[in-house]
Amino acid sequence: MIGNFDWDEIKEKLSKSIKLDKKEEELSIIIQILEENIEENQMVSNMLKGEEEMKRELGKLLGSGPLDCEIDLNEEEKRITMRFKDEGEWKKVHELLHEMFFGDFFKKMMEAMMGAFGGMFGADDV
Repeated sequence: MIGNFDWDEIKEKLSKSIKLDKKEEELSIIIQILEENIEENQMVSNMLKGEEEMKRELGKLLGSGPLDCEIDLNEEEKRITMRFKDEGEWKKVHELLHEMFFGDFFKKMMEAMMGAFGGMFGADDV
């Protein structure tokens, strides 16, 4: 546990809230929201942003400009489909999403922030 965060619990909640599929022949990624009360889970509900905002934010996380893809948000079915033109970008985005939802992305980000700010904050302040 870092600060007041139980990373195993957060990771478990995310993995139960999301199904991530990829289709190589179509260069597509499908994010299926499994959580019933999506409005109550801010981390998951933030994925249902507008298409352009998703392209910008995911591009930033990859260290590039906005993604070059088509995004279909189906709020009724709680599904996001992303279709890419470039196989390399498709692979990078899938790896990023997999690390975010099933890996330690947020834990690593918090550890890096704590390291960057050094002793400014105690472990309990985060």
